[in-house]
Amino acid sequence: MDEAPELLSRWRDGDAEAGDRLLRLCFASLHRFFTHKVEGGVDDLIQRTLLDCLEASPDLRDPGLFRAYLFRIARNRLFDRLRHERRLGPQVGLSELSLRDLGASPSSLLAEQQRARVLTEALRGLPLEAQIALELTYWEGMSAPQIASVLGINESTVRSRVTRARDALKRELREHAALGFADEPMLR
Repeated sequence: MDEAPELLSRWRDGDAEAGDRLLRLCFASLHRFFTHKVEGGVDDLIQRTLLDCLEASPDLRDPGLFRAYLFRIARNRLFDRLRHERRLGPQVGLSELSLRDLGASPSSLLAEQQRARVLTEALRGLPLEAQIALELTYWEGMSAPQIASVLGINESTVRSRVTRARDALKRELREHAALGFADEPMLR
């Protein structure tokens, strides 16, 4: 980052190559900063952060000051994005809240709804007893003896039925081209 202030100054004077070098110099740090806080749109946030640096930068000769300046702008861009996504007014003090406190973003809620629809459709493709066995195991947290009682079968049959049902569900999900289900607890 030692050369960042000089690159920014040259970029401001019209040197596009200096702007490219500054981007390469800052990209990994900014990417890491945003990736841990937002879902998607990271490249846009990085670009906007660097453009803000270009448009409003004071004369920065100390590389340490540049890093602080860069991340102050990145923080402001992040807060703007969070306020917009979650429809928060300026009165909400984001610095005191966690992302968990803010709740899910509209895009993550939409993605979760889509995943739930695909999973529901895949479950509906299973024989009814297999679907019930999976649901009782994973959503209701029932043990093999409890499920055996519900289904009127013995415990070892419950275990094998759940294993076969899980395998069948994996096949159904592949047929639906549902990516991202590999981490579902019921698929392990």
